[in-house]
Amino acid sequence: MAHAGTPSVRDPQPPYRAAFAVFAVVLLIYVWTLAPSVTFWDAGEFIATSKILGIPHPPGTPLFVLIGHVWATIVRVGSWAYRTNLMTATFSAAAAGFFFLLVNRGLTGWGRRALEDELADDRIFTVGGAMAAALVSAFTFTVWQNSNETEVYMVATLSIAAMCWLAWLWRRSRGGERAPHLLLLIVYLAAVSLGNHLLTLLVGPAIIGFMWHVLRADPLPREQDRQIEWAQWWVLCGVWALLIGTGLGSTELLVVGGVAFAAAAIYAAWVGALPFAATVLGIAAVGASTYLFLYFRSQVGPFINEADPSTWDSLVAVIRREQYPPRSPIDNPIFLSGPDNPGRSLGLILWQIANYLQYFDWQWANSLETSNPVFAVSRLPFTLAFTTLGVFGASVVHQRDRSLFWLLLLLFLTTGPALVGYMNFKPGFSLAYDQYPSFEMHEVRERDYFFTVSFLVWGIFAGVGLAGLYRMVRDRLGGREGGRAAAGLLVFALVPLAFNARAASRAHGPEALLARDFAYDLLQSAEPYGIIFTNGDNDTFPLWYAQEVEGIRQDVSVVNLSLGNTDWYIRQLRDNPVRPFEPEQAPWFATLAPEAPPPALHSWTDENIGQLRAMLLPQAVHFRAGRVSAVLAENTPIYVKDVLILRLIQENWNRRPLYFSLTSGSGSWQHFAPHLTQEALVLRLHAVAAPDSTRLTPGVLAVPLDLPRTDTLVNQVYRYAGLFSVDTLVLGPTERNITTNLSFPFYALGQAYELRGDRWRSVEALRKAYHLNPLSQLAGLLQLESLPAFADTLLDPPAARP
Repeated sequence: MAHAGTPSVRDPQPPYRAAFAVFAVVLLIYVWTLAPSVTFWDAGEFIATSKILGIPHPPGTPLFVLIGHVWATIVRVGSWAYRTNLMTATFSAAAAGFFFLLVNRGLTGWGRRALEDELADDRIFTVGGAMAAALVSAFTFTVWQNSNETEVYMVATLSIAAMCWLAWLWRRSRGGERAPHLLLLIVYLAAVSLGNHLLTLLVGPAIIGFMWHVLRADPLPREQDRQIEWAQWWVLCGVWALLIGTGLGSTELLVVGGVAFAAAAIYAAWVGALPFAATVLGIAAVGASTYLFLYFRSQVGPFINEADPSTWDSLVAVIRREQYPPRSPIDNPIFLSGPDNPGRSLGLILWQIANYLQYFDWQWANSLETSNPVFAVSRLPFTLAFTTLGVFGASVVHQRDRSLFWLLLLLFLTTGPALVGYMNFKPGFSLAYDQYPSFEMHEVRERDYFFTVSFLVWGIFAGVGLAGLYRMVRDRLGGREGGRAAAGLLVFALVPLAFNARAASRAHGPEALLARDFAYDLLQSAEPYGIIFTNGDNDTFPLWYAQEVEGIRQDVSVVNLSLGNTDWYIRQLRDNPVRPFEPEQAPWFATLAPEAPPPALHSWTDENIGQLRAMLLPQAVHFRAGRVSAVLAENTPIYVKDVLILRLIQENWNRRPLYFSLTSGSGSWQHFAPHLTQEALVLRLHAVAAPDSTRLTPGVLAVPLDLPRTDTLVNQVYRYAGLFSVDTLVLGPTERNITTNLSFPFYALGQAYELRGDRWRSVEALRKAYHLNPLSQLAGLLQLESLPAFADTLLDPPAARP
């Protein structure tokens, strides 16, 4: 017997063909802008771990690693990095297809509106409007940019989109056998997605709110059926609480979730729905079991094995993200948590809101004034237009389908404003430096990607707003005939596509291959079996990619000092195998390779490693290794990573070449400056013998420059993506940081050749340096009036962002 929520009999089947067309169009444009190789930040780590089935940073993202491995193994298109980038694009385009279906059904209407309203049969309104919503949302800046590289957020977005569509199908199937099965599938997707990213669980309030509104507004005719549906609703509330506790690794939340689920199960048993509750619990456990991959794979010891979850305690620590400093929503994030934390202030909250609004401003026309990330005037008309369209579109959804309105609104609120409150970020990367002047007071990068889904949902509302404008104009022009003329309004859905393309593309800029080439350059700076000390994500993860995926210079040991404070990483530096030098990869170093590989990096025992602690030196310490000596003064703060540096130098000074990357920052090498020389992108420690003085000239980084080695590396070995193929570089902050580091070898060469009287080579090097990093101090310098004096003004190269 039909109930009040019977869907339209005119169009009982959703337009799946049109949804596939939306998917194909979105994917085609994503592919056009797809990163051709590895990108900066987490992508290099994710690509590398998907290749070797390794374990990335906590919480380990086991589902993402497994999907990436299977996808790239089967879809043999381009390099491994291109395949995983394509995977992200495909998942994001599929999410656009699901949201198209959802909006189409919402515009068709529900119940009597779907049966009686003429608009339900107007395909320009229902199909065209849904396409507009899908396209606006798919090409918001943050959604688009995160769809072009290997990242977890768009896989999470697909899970959210699929769960929302399953919730609509559940409403359509209520009263039949299929409805509870769809709820079970929603639970499984939520649980298994824990292994990708917790962002997926933020759909929970939206699904629960949608079901609540449906059950209240459209109850089933039979009392027993109504009781069973409410029991199913309570069970979903309970299991969502359990999944939140599991995803955060919180004992307290697990207890609360367990109590909530137990209460829901008791009620389910009372109304005859206990099998459903038991099945939900079992399915949730199966879905969340992807975390077991971390435990078992870690036992094998893959080369990338972050946090080493090979014991139950360490697995829980990975799930809880104990490696990172805790941040409570009530703390001031600039300071460490604890009794001395001053707490979150109103001023800070206002800056966090401003930061979210700044990111919102990027979504609609970010290619305008890309050099101005803070509320550019040229973007303002577009931001105001799409804000207004979003408000109007939300009212249209409310008119057509109130249950769907609450689903989308709650999804926007939980993934946007509520997430701002929960994440409690430091002041934004590009905001508030007048009030918070130190870089350490700010986030190390823009965090817009955390709010991807909220921007996507607002894009949906804005697209529906265009459909609402079409309806208004159609009615004024005389109904269906006027609709053909009004249909042109939907073309404005292409505005984000047109005005975000340049900013969102990862394929068309001169920096498209910069991460891969920078990794290549840094690895090729080291002689066979060298150790390179790096600092953070951007001078480490691309190197991991180059070594594990492309097999480049696996003999080089990359020692990340940000991880050097953890015991598991120090153990792995000892236990990871020493891989052989391949002469064909670096023929310029082939004659320098020893006959046999050196031993492990260090010989500390697990007990030794467990005793390492940060401290203030109680007395001065005189360190010596070969000809290297350094005095560490009393009360010098020494971190575990500093002790690691000393130990690796001590055990390897006569076994391996030792280098500090320019990106590692002077704090890591300043004690050894008298024994260092610059060799392009690295500083080499001379512990066995003094460097050949005939090769040296004064440097620009307070250490001498090895001129022949630097010239060879910079001009014959290094790769520079397309940086020298354009007249002017317009780069993002990360790429600017890397090109700044690439410029310092050229500045050093410019000074060296001027001092040696080679004016032509000096000017050539300085022009390349200025192209990569145009310093204001260089005005007039290309006439070489006072080059040595200029060298004194150069700053320490910026460290790679952690």
